Amino acid sequence: MSNRREFLKTVGVAAVGLAATGTGFAQRRKKSCVVIGAGFAGLAAAYKLKNAGWNVTVIEARDRIGGRVFSHSMNGLICELGAEWVGESHERLKALCKDFGIPLQKHQFEDYLMRDGRVFKPGEWGFSPAAKTAFEKVINGYSKLKQAQKIRIDALDWWTYLEKLGFTEDDLLIRDLMDSTDFGESIRHVSAFGALAEYAESSPKNEMDYKMTGGNSRLAFEFAKRIGNENIRLSSPVKKIDQRSGVVKILTAKEEIKADAVICTVPTQSLLKIEFLPDLPAVQRQAAERLNYARIVKNSVLYDKRFWGPEDFSMVTDTTSHYYFHSTQNQEGTQGILTAYAIGEKADVLASQSEERRMRVITRDLVDFNSDAPSLALKISSYAWQRDVYTDGAYALYRPGQWFGIRPILQRPHGKVLFAGEHLADWQGFMEGAIETGEAAASYLR
Repeated sequence: MSNRREFLKTVGVAAVGLAATGTGFAQRRKKSCVVIGAGFAGLAAAYKLKNAGWNVTVIEARDRIGGRVFSHSMNGLICELGAEWVGESHERLKALCKDFGIPLQKHQFEDYLMRDGRVFKPGEWGFSPAAKTAFEKVINGYSKLKQAQKIRIDALDWWTYLEKLGFTEDDLLIRDLMDSTDFGESIRHVSAFGALAEYAESSPKNEMDYKMTGGNSRLAFEFAKRIGNENIRLSSPVKKIDQRSGVVKILTAKEEIKADAVICTVPTQSLLKIEFLPDLPAVQRQAAERLNYARIVKNSVLYDKRFWGPEDFSMVTDTTSHYYFHSTQNQEGTQGILTAYAIGEKADVLASQSEERRMRVITRDLVDFNSDAPSLALKISSYAWQRDVYTDGAYALYRPGQWFGIRPILQRPHGKVLFAGEHLADWQGFMEGAIETGEAAASYLR
């Protein structure tokens, strides 16, 4: 998205301000930075600064690195309970994987549709000719939009915008089943511009192209090797950032660290738990309070047999389990993992069930596709991101009016504190976006 340039300009203004404060950035002594958060934004920022000769300390509240990237193993098979896809357009992420020797494997799908108990194969379902024509027209015209037009589109939700384009009710219902998996809520609650920008600037498969062989967490471990595990503090939530005395003091439950600058990469749920001295401007704190994160639960079920057939199998459904996709493409063995990815209220329903009942619901929802599904299920691993105490959701959800409303406010630096993370990214909601914002913040401190 073109907004990346705006983000970089914002961070650039911060860097100019930092250089003018007399904190010694222009001196020859080794500069220091504390990076808050060991997700991909924080690790990318720390790695870039370390290579530039900075002393770097990464502080992480969790007892592991990776943040919302969370690979998981069942019977030797790997699935992702967190961030899933590396997109064809994600050049920086692909370059890092190449540099670190992490192979990428195809992770694309052909969607089945299951509605009202009927199963439609890929190519047997789709949108009306009028909807296809209207959508193609608006995608082709995206690059010509003026800023005022973008703001007007942002004021609408995605459902209403598509309705105005001429989508029928059936078109909209299918689009809601499909697109809501990208945003974590019904498209009735999503900024139309945020949605349009994602689809207009994505690869043909909407950046659902690759995953890292052996699990996406491999990249976190490679970052940590190069940053130095001794420079990463786990289980250390930040309590206070005090920058009243010319240097920045970061207080955790375990220690106080002084630094020349801070890059804060945490989601707003964790940001609001940090005491800032001086305090965040009221408008920035209010923006953080208004930003919601998507309700998403990933339920990966291990089956004794890959009964779904094609390696590139996925299925959009109108059931509680919502969206299924094959997580173990091209992994060896006859067993396989089919992940059910549910959003919004469906995610809350599934998260509230016991593990045993949750697996019964997810496998029962597949009976109309294959009656053997319940008997083939062996075990389940789930993660409900809306119940994660550090994020309160999977990724940022920009509602109508917020893309150009609160997002630019959240990007503003606060004294010597720069902000980064997927919620501020060009590729918002993707690993690529998190990395780009972390590296952008680091670049302007160099």
